[in-house]
Amino acid sequence: MNNTETIDIFEPSVVDVRTGALLRITTAIETATTLDELLLLTLNEFVQLLDIPLGGILLLHEDRQHVQLVNVYPPQVNMPPAISVEDTIYLKHVVTTRQSLQVYDLRTRPQQNPLYQWLSDAQVRSILLIPLVAQDQVAGVLALATSPEPRHFVDQEVALARVMAGQLAAAIDAFLITEAAHRRSAELDTLNDIAAAVTSSLDAHEIYHLVVKQINEYFCVDAGSLLMRDDETGDLEFVMTLEAGQEKLAGVRVPRGQGVVGYVAEQQHYEIVPDVKQDPRFYPKISDDVGYVTHSILCVPMVVKGRTIGVIELLNKKNGNFTEEDGERLTRMAATIGVALENARLFQQVTTGRDRLEAILNSTNDGILMADMHGIVVTANPMAAQLFQSRKEDLIGSHLSMLIDDLRRRALDISTPLWLNENTQAPDVVELELGGAQHRFIRYFALPVRDAYGSEIGQLALFQDTSKERELAQLRDDYTGMLIHDLRAPLTAIMNGIMMMKRGLGGTVTEQQQELLSIAYHGSQTMLEMVNTLLDISKLEQGQLLLNPEPLSPYMLVDETLDRLRPMAQEMHVQLHQELAVDLPLVEADREKIIRVLQNLLDNAIKFSPVGGIVTLGCACVRMNSRDQIVAPSVALPITLPALSDGEWMLFWVQDQGPGIPAQYHERIFEKFGQVRERKVRGTGLGLTFCKLAVEAHLGRIWLESTEGQGSTFALVLPLNRHHGSPDT
Repeated sequence: MNNTETIDIFEPSVVDVRTGALLRITTAIETATTLDELLLLTLNEFVQLLDIPLGGILLLHEDRQHVQLVNVYPPQVNMPPAISVEDTIYLKHVVTTRQSLQVYDLRTRPQQNPLYQWLSDAQVRSILLIPLVAQDQVAGVLALATSPEPRHFVDQEVALARVMAGQLAAAIDAFLITEAAHRRSAELDTLNDIAAAVTSSLDAHEIYHLVVKQINEYFCVDAGSLLMRDDETGDLEFVMTLEAGQEKLAGVRVPRGQGVVGYVAEQQHYEIVPDVKQDPRFYPKISDDVGYVTHSILCVPMVVKGRTIGVIELLNKKNGNFTEEDGERLTRMAATIGVALENARLFQQVTTGRDRLEAILNSTNDGILMADMHGIVVTANPMAAQLFQSRKEDLIGSHLSMLIDDLRRRALDISTPLWLNENTQAPDVVELELGGAQHRFIRYFALPVRDAYGSEIGQLALFQDTSKERELAQLRDDYTGMLIHDLRAPLTAIMNGIMMMKRGLGGTVTEQQQELLSIAYHGSQTMLEMVNTLLDISKLEQGQLLLNPEPLSPYMLVDETLDRLRPMAQEMHVQLHQELAVDLPLVEADREKIIRVLQNLLDNAIKFSPVGGIVTLGCACVRMNSRDQIVAPSVALPITLPALSDGEWMLFWVQDQGPGIPAQYHERIFEKFGQVRERKVRGTGLGLTFCKLAVEAHLGRIWLESTEGQGSTFALVLPLNRHHGSPDT
């Protein structure tokens, strides 16, 4: 270019043209209502000012990595897709250096990307690229092109274009900020509408409908779905799908990990699928079932506290393709929507749980009070209100201990049954007898209330009305006592008659008849012993069996027990051994009851011993204190002592070499009619029950140690001083 050309460009007429163009661009900036309108007006001025046929504006995405041709002159409907800045040498140079760049002839440097393909189709030969810089950020690139002949833009043209581009960049930045504010405002309005829908309704279906409706309208899509995750299976269930305002797919499930929704739920990151035919993750079954044609998908997870609770899926955007900006925006919205839905779900669970709990509390026949860590009642049911002769509302806020004290003062009798308080780990159980117009028996105990982490957060007080239970128990005991008494008389008569026949009072008795009469007599005697045992157990349970304690020698008790069962042991080829400590003191006990206890234990041991087995009956004196236990040194104990009160105890044990007893029967075997099913030898199931009740009547304790296949050891302790208290610590 020569000096004449340079001077010509600044001739007054030319300057007026430039000034007019700048004024028109300024006017366009001031009057344009949309960004598209602004870009089209300014491009028109650029191409007229520089006398070129083509112009275009490319804007950078938010990620600063991609650029999109958003407007061209002459106007065009179809635009090429976004391309990576890294893939275009010229654009990368302009964006990085913020310097203008012109290419005289594009044909000498062909490029392989959609933008250059579009330039080639438009027969562009020369191009001037000018950065659009505003607020120290490159917003995009202004492209000015010639066709079909190449052209060199002079410095003055480039400088003028840069001045005009600066104004354009500032205007674009202002529009983008305004548009972002509008979008954010619309986003917040949508979220507010959704939040209002969630908080204004307890109907889950209505909430889901409103959420999907708002999202579909905001993103302008053909259809949208809300899927919630099943925590047990991991499947995603369609809870709401709206297509043209119509609900579809309710209850349809997508297996865990299947489809784009399954992938998004697992990865916890949004996915854009511009063409489902090209994506192997697409799950076509659901679309095929409803006859819906899916082209593109935007799928976003709803993540709450690191856990995916569901997925939002949008299909077929109406005004173009889904963008990364759409994905980011929906992700932000999904976070808020997820929290709102999760809170609504939790609220519904709490409400449902509260209603169920209240229904349970109101329907139970037991009085229930729940107190917090300070002992203040926070929950009460109608039965508790009836028991405390107060309104339920008045009980709430009262101190639990004061209510219990008041109940105790009203009680005619207060007891702590031993059989209900054997487990030292369980809370104390107290029985109260209440007078008044309605005579009642109340069983009271308290349980700790713990949260999901095991921390104690309160106390639950239960009041069971046992009046009917006591009445039935009394009727049962009366009937049992009457039945037992009525059985003893005829059994005694039968035994006497058999004995008289054996002695020949009814005539001569043959040897075979003698044998049959002996069998009948022994059977009757066994039945009578069973009846007596039942009678004794009944009296022991009611505390009515009188003991006749007297000082007894442990050696005498062991000898007499062995003498009674030695014939049986010889018949079954079982050896009886005794293991006694020296200098054993006397023990105060009911002779007949303790011998029956030892006899029952020894009888069981013999029955379940193998041929040639050994059964040992042992005795030792132990002293318990807070530090240790002192045992007679001449005897090694074959059993572990339980927790006992301080003092001296007489210990008896019976050890066998039988099949042993499974652990699940160790407690049950002492119950009435309780037996080990695996054992082949049958019995009444009353012997060990009598032993337990008789030993406890002596303030002692009986227990079992056994390993299946390795024999059993039954042991009992009797206090040498019957006044020093319970065997439990």
